[in-house]
Amino acid sequence: MLSALQLWIARHFGPKAKLYKRFKELLGFYPKDIAHYTQALTLPLQNQEKADYIASSYERLEFLGDAVLQLVVTDYIFRHYPHFDEGEMTELRAKVVNTDYLVEMAQRLLIPSLLELFPQPLPKRNDYLADIVEALIGAIYVDRGPRYARRFIHKRLFPLIRWKEVEQTEFNYKGKLLEYVQQRQLGQIEFQLQERRRSRGEDYFVVCIKLNNQIISYGTGSRKKEAEQQAARTALKLLSS
Repeated sequence: MLSALQLWIARHFGPKAKLYKRFKELLGFYPKDIAHYTQALTLPLQNQEKADYIASSYERLEFLGDAVLQLVVTDYIFRHYPHFDEGEMTELRAKVVNTDYLVEMAQRLLIPSLLELFPQPLPKRNDYLADIVEALIGAIYVDRGPRYARRFIHKRLFPLIRWKEVEQTEFNYKGKLLEYVQQRQLGQIEFQLQERRRSRGEDYFVVCIKLNNQIISYGTGSRKKEAEQQAARTALKLLSS
């Protein structure tokens, strides 16, 4: 551990002074141990040995940061939406911490330009930016503790969230379910129309979801899409519980 004087010299005159400055601009404070933040911006390489992959890539920090972000967002929603029930709070949280929204936050925080300081191959899809946001939160938690991690989320991320717009956005449960199953390699998922009937001039659909040929949820609605979304919402709750 560097002394206070050594840390001050490293931040302002050391070989990583430029990097310290960029992190200060992003986080709102200087890192104590810059290695955590460097790891948060390091992507796993193909054919990497497991020990190197665990030691160097962002994924362990992402795991921690995801949990911290979920907790802080949950606390915020609980306090600011007293009229929401459990289902409504869960849905709003899912909208806020979904991949697309986190990617947008990363871009608005100029994280892609920070990544240019780390020469490494980047995926063609930008989904990884969502992981890096969570990994940075994990790095803050390890380096500075929960108070600083919470402050970063409140001061840097929450101002980027258009809460009213998010509330009114229809959440894509089907897309989220497919992403969840794919990321965790749970197997083959299938949406199957079980029933369609017309009653009093209105259509009625029943959809089931099969995972590896086993039915895991049902959904109903006046439109097939509505039934699929309801079934996907139930399946997500079941698989993530």
